[in-house]
Amino acid sequence: MTLNEVLRFVDDVVFDKTGKHLDSLQKAILRATWQGEKYSKVAQQYHCTKFHVGNVASNLWQLISKELNEKIYKSNFRAAMERYQVSNFSNVFIGGNNCLKGNINLCTDNTHSPETKQKLPITQTTNKNNTPLQKLDLRDAPDIKKTFYDRSTELTTLKTWILKHRCRLITVSGISGIGKSTIIRHLIPQIESDFDHIIWRTLRTSPPLNVTLKNLIEIISNVTETDFPNNTDAQLSLLVEKIRDRRCLIILDDVQQILSNGQLIGNYKSGYENYGNLFKIIGELPHNSCLILNSWEPPLEIFNFTDNDSAVRLFQLTGLTEKVAREMLKNQGLSDEEKWQELINFYQGNPQWLKLVGQTIKNLLGGIVAQYLSYQPLFLCRELTNIFQQHFQRLSELEKQVISLLSEQQKSVSVSQLLEKSQLSSPELFQTLLSLERRSLIDKITEEKEISFSVKPIFKHYIKNYRE
Repeated sequence: MTLNEVLRFVDDVVFDKTGKHLDSLQKAILRATWQGEKYSKVAQQYHCTKFHVGNVASNLWQLISKELNEKIYKSNFRAAMERYQVSNFSNVFIGGNNCLKGNINLCTDNTHSPETKQKLPITQTTNKNNTPLQKLDLRDAPDIKKTFYDRSTELTTLKTWILKHRCRLITVSGISGIGKSTIIRHLIPQIESDFDHIIWRTLRTSPPLNVTLKNLIEIISNVTETDFPNNTDAQLSLLVEKIRDRRCLIILDDVQQILSNGQLIGNYKSGYENYGNLFKIIGELPHNSCLILNSWEPPLEIFNFTDNDSAVRLFQLTGLTEKVAREMLKNQGLSDEEKWQELINFYQGNPQWLKLVGQTIKNLLGGIVAQYLSYQPLFLCRELTNIFQQHFQRLSELEKQVISLLSEQQKSVSVSQLLEKSQLSSPELFQTLLSLERRSLIDKITEEKEISFSVKPIFKHYIKNYRE
């Protein structure tokens, strides 16, 4: 029995029992176990703890135990799989002529019975003629929400960019909770028939680029690459070759996790700068596919070549419309409709934030919005203050200085006033304001010939009343 056959067998088992396919960490655990390696090596490769690897492995052994009807551990996994092969090999001669069992070849030669049909890869769908159409790998994607508040305008824009304009690289950016992942997840059913492969991967655990590239290439190729190049440039070239041969939609979620804290927007953490090469190559070179980046903030490369005619686009997502936000508050059972607009404006139409404050008002005040607004300063639940703290910690020292200064002002402040109050040089101030605006933390107000800036109301409230 080969390692590839074992991986396919376990993938079948996991999919049958969970509806999801093996992810890259699970595959690494199986390879290490098969080859007699320690969990610590896997943990080091995937930048996680040995304890986390052990938990993931334990879940795998439980699923395989149910399939094989015996207790499986790391220590007996290989022996159990070999016994399973021998057992089923015997069954072939006793009463069966099927040489495939769980995608494992049980025959000793390459001959097959006329009735034997080769199974299609488990992640493929077929059309009426039983020919492969596409492969969906959404193991890292969120579930489609049953309640999805209208985002038809945003969906139409993204769909047009992908299908009509054939954009190669799209960044969907916006503050936490604004609905980036939800929109992309609801977009997939509308465009999936146009792609051979759709792959959703999260960068939440900050995997190195070579791990991400290897995973993408193996999925698109539908094989485990045995001669995978060690050089990152060669890996990038191989990926471009794959996405030229097939039309793929690749979503990389939580891109902000490979970007640096404490710097202006879009800079990479140390050791992750080579992701910039991936984004640049995908955006510049001609191919048939589309890469969507989902992030709190866009990487710097995106700004170098984005315009209305480019194959690279930036979509900065904003809050729900007033009509849709009101529908959301109504569904939460809140009262005082005449006060809803004030609540929506304060929370920027952010669906997650409105949901959290709605729950707070419902639980503490019986859903009476006017009563909530009457208490000053407005109460922010712990879930919200934790979110704002994460955003604040990402700021550079200059950004913290400027946004704190803006928060002290009653009205919006012009550039000349900011230069005087902050004592920054004009280049420093302009870079800082641009970064804060791209993070969706400040508003730019144009009045006649003068431009002024103010902090988003809820973030200003957090800085003045809750920042530690």
